[in-house]
Amino acid sequence: MKILSIATTHPRFAGDSEPSYVLAVNRELVGLGHQVTALLPHARGAAVSEIVDGVRIERFRYFLPTSLQRLCYNGGILPNLRRSWWARINLPFFVLAQALAVARMAARKQYDLIHCHWLITSGLMGALFAGLGDAPLVVTAHGSDVFTENALFKALDRFVLGRCCTCTVNSRRSGELVSRINPATRIEPVPMGVYPSKYGKHLASAAVREKMGDGKPQLLFVGRYSTNKGVSDLVAAMKTILKEMGEARLALVGYGPEEETIRRAIASRGLQAEVKLLGRVSRAEIPTYMASADLLVLPSIRIEGLGVVLLEALASGTAVVGTDVGGIPDIVRDGETGLLCRSQDPEDLAEKCLRMLLDEELRRRTTEEGRRLVETEFSWSRIGQKLEEIFSSCRGAPRPGSAAEADHPTVPG
Repeated sequence: MKILSIATTHPRFAGDSEPSYVLAVNRELVGLGHQVTALLPHARGAAVSEIVDGVRIERFRYFLPTSLQRLCYNGGILPNLRRSWWARINLPFFVLAQALAVARMAARKQYDLIHCHWLITSGLMGALFAGLGDAPLVVTAHGSDVFTENALFKALDRFVLGRCCTCTVNSRRSGELVSRINPATRIEPVPMGVYPSKYGKHLASAAVREKMGDGKPQLLFVGRYSTNKGVSDLVAAMKTILKEMGEARLALVGYGPEEETIRRAIASRGLQAEVKLLGRVSRAEIPTYMASADLLVLPSIRIEGLGVVLLEALASGTAVVGTDVGGIPDIVRDGETGLLCRSQDPEDLAEKCLRMLLDEELRRRTTEEGRRLVETEFSWSRIGQKLEEIFSSCRGAPRPGSAAEADHPTVPG
C-alpha cells in the first residue's frame, strides 16, 4: 500500500528533541511492507527531501526567509501562535502552502490512502483534497485537537470527521470527545506507543542522576513547560514532600513558554537547591533519564491526549504518578500501574507521590504491572499492525456519506 502521511510535528534532523511518534508509526508501516511518504512543514536546518528509516520525507516551505518560519515545531502551532507575532504572520502563508502541497500530492493519484495526524490543520487539508486522488482518508486525533471549546475549531473538526473513513484516537477520553463532535464517525482506539526494548533500569546512570540532583529519592518531570502541564503544581507539592523526605530532589526536563513562570515559582518557595530545570534533552537520552529516576510525575491540568512519558517511565521500571485527566487513566490504572491524583491539587499530588515513594511493595508491584501493560498494549509493533488492519479495511469501505455506509460508529471501550 502507498500511504501519504500528513503531519505538523516530526523530528527535523537526527537527535532532534521534537516528538517522534509520527516517524515511529510510519517506520512500523514501512516494516510491514508499505511505502510511506510523510508531508511535513519545513524548518531551518532540515532537508527539503530525504529518506529516514525507509520513510520518504517531503517538507514544504511556507515563509521566506526560512529563518522566519516560526509557526511549527518548538512546542507546536497553538503555543507558538500565543507567544510569537512572527508565528501569527506565518499562519495564512502556512495554510496556503500546506493546502497547495497536499493538493499537488493528492492529485498525482499515487497514494492508496491518506493518513492525517491532528484534525486541524492536516486533517482539514486531507478532507479538502483527498478526493483529488480518490484516496480514502484516515485521521488521528491526538487530544489537543478535540479538547477544545472553540466554536470554529469544533465546526472544522466536525467537517473533517464527516469526511474520513475512520478516526483513530489515542485514548478513551479522546474517543468520547470525537463521538460528541460527530456521532456518526467511525472511531478506532490506536494509542501512541514506545519501543519497550529501548528502556530499562539497566540504562540507569550515576552521572545523569547527579545531574538531576542526586535526590534520595529522585523525582522527574519530562514534558513541555506549559500551563497545562501543571509544573507549578508539582513545584508547590515539593514543599510538602520535602517535609517528609528532606533529601528528595526534582528534575524538570523540557522547554516551553512557562519557563520563567516556573523559575519564579521555584525561587518564591526557596527551592533552587532542590528543584533543577534541565531544559532540553535529546530523545536518545530520555531512556537514561527515565531509568535513573525513582518517580516520574505528570501533573497535567486539563488536556492530555495520552501521556507517552508515562509509558517511557513504566517501560524503564520507574514508578509513576499522574493526574486523573485526559488519557492518563488509560495508562495509570490507579493502584495497579501507578497512582492518580486530583488535578490542580498540590497537596493531593504530594500525598500520592509520598505514598508511592514510601511504599516499596507498591512501587515494585505497579512498575512490574506497568511494564507488562506497555509490552502488551502500547508497543509500536502492535500499534503498527492495528493501523495496517484499519487502513486495509478503509481501502474497501464505501466513501463517507454514501448510501452503503454504516450508520453506527465504533466507539472505544
